[in-house]
Amino acid sequence: MITTIELNVLKVLASKDYKWTWMSLDRTLHAKNIPGFCYVVDIVNSLESKGLVNFEDSGHPSMPYYRVSEKGHQLLSDVNESQVD
Repeated sequence: MITTIELNVLKVLASKDYKWTWMSLDRTLHAKNIPGFCYVVDIVNSLESKGLVNFEDSGHPSMPYYRVSEKGHQLLSDVNESQVD
Protein backbone atom coordinates (compact mmCIF):
# COMPACT_ATOMS: atom_id res chain seq x y z
CA MET A 1 0.00 0.00 0.00
CA ILE A 2 1.24 3.47 -0.87
CA THR A 3 0.08 6.67 0.84
CA THR A 4 -0.99 9.82 -0.96
CA ILE A 5 2.12 11.62 0.27
CA GLU A 6 4.35 8.80 -1.01
CA LEU A 7 2.56 8.86 -4.35
CA ASN A 8 3.04 12.62 -4.66
CA VAL A 9 6.74 12.33 -3.85
CA LEU A 10 7.07 9.50 -6.39
CA LYS A 11 5.43 11.74 -9.00
CA VAL A 12 7.93 14.52 -8.28
CA LEU A 13 10.83 12.09 -8.55
CA ALA A 14 9.50 10.86 -11.90
CA SER A 15 8.77 14.35 -13.19
CA LYS A 16 12.24 14.83 -14.65
CA ASP A 17 15.48 12.98 -15.17
CA TYR A 18 17.50 14.53 -12.38
CA LYS A 19 19.99 13.41 -9.77
CA TRP A 20 17.57 13.82 -6.88
CA THR A 21 19.01 13.97 -3.36
CA TRP A 22 17.08 14.45 -0.15
CA MET A 23 18.02 18.14 -0.22
CA SER A 24 16.90 18.86 -3.79
CA LEU A 25 13.71 16.84 -3.31
CA ASP A 26 12.93 18.60 -0.04
CA ARG A 27 13.38 22.01 -1.68
CA THR A 28 11.18 21.04 -4.62
CA LEU A 29 8.40 19.78 -2.36
CA HIS A 30 8.54 23.00 -0.37
CA ALA A 31 8.53 25.20 -3.49
CA LYS A 32 5.54 23.31 -4.94
CA ASN A 33 3.75 23.21 -1.58
CA ILE A 34 3.56 19.41 -1.69
CA PRO A 35 3.23 17.62 1.67
CA GLY A 36 6.33 15.74 2.70
CA PHE A 37 8.65 18.67 3.27
CA CYS A 38 11.03 17.86 6.15
CA TYR A 39 10.14 14.13 5.97
CA VAL A 40 11.76 13.34 2.64
CA VAL A 41 14.27 10.81 3.95
CA ASP A 42 11.58 8.80 5.75
CA ILE A 43 9.25 8.92 2.74
CA VAL A 44 11.93 7.90 0.25
CA ASN A 45 13.16 5.12 2.55
CA SER A 46 9.60 3.80 2.64
CA LEU A 47 9.36 3.99 -1.16
CA GLU A 48 12.69 2.17 -1.46
CA SER A 49 11.53 -0.59 0.91
CA LYS A 50 8.49 -1.09 -1.35
CA GLY A 51 10.73 -1.36 -4.42
CA LEU A 52 9.44 1.87 -5.96
CA VAL A 53 12.68 3.86 -5.68
CA ASN A 54 16.32 2.89 -6.08
CA PHE A 55 19.24 4.53 -4.34
CA GLU A 56 22.35 5.29 -6.37
CA ASP A 57 25.80 6.18 -5.14
CA SER A 58 26.49 9.89 -5.31
CA GLY A 59 29.93 9.69 -3.76
CA HIS A 60 28.51 11.09 -0.52
CA PRO A 61 27.23 8.36 1.83
CA SER A 62 24.56 10.48 3.50
CA MET A 63 23.18 11.86 0.24
CA PRO A 64 22.47 9.11 -2.32
CA TYR A 65 20.69 9.85 -5.57
CA TYR A 66 17.08 8.72 -5.81
CA ARG A 67 15.64 7.18 -8.97
CA VAL A 68 12.19 5.80 -9.61
CA SER A 69 12.45 2.06 -10.23
CA GLU A 70 10.71 0.17 -13.02
CA LYS A 71 8.13 -0.94 -10.45
CA GLY A 72 7.62 2.70 -9.46
CA HIS A 73 7.12 3.77 -13.09
CA GLN A 74 4.64 0.93 -13.55
CA LEU A 75 2.69 2.04 -10.47
CA LEU A 76 2.54 5.61 -11.80
CA SER A 77 1.38 4.32 -15.17
CA ASP A 78 -1.33 2.21 -13.50
CA VAL A 79 -2.48 5.19 -11.42
CA ASN A 80 -2.65 7.41 -14.52
CA GLU A 81 -4.62 4.78 -16.43
CA SER A 82 -7.09 4.31 -13.58
CA GLN A 83 -7.75 8.07 -13.47
CA VAL A 84 -8.75 8.17 -17.15
CA ASP A 85 -12.35 7.22 -17.83
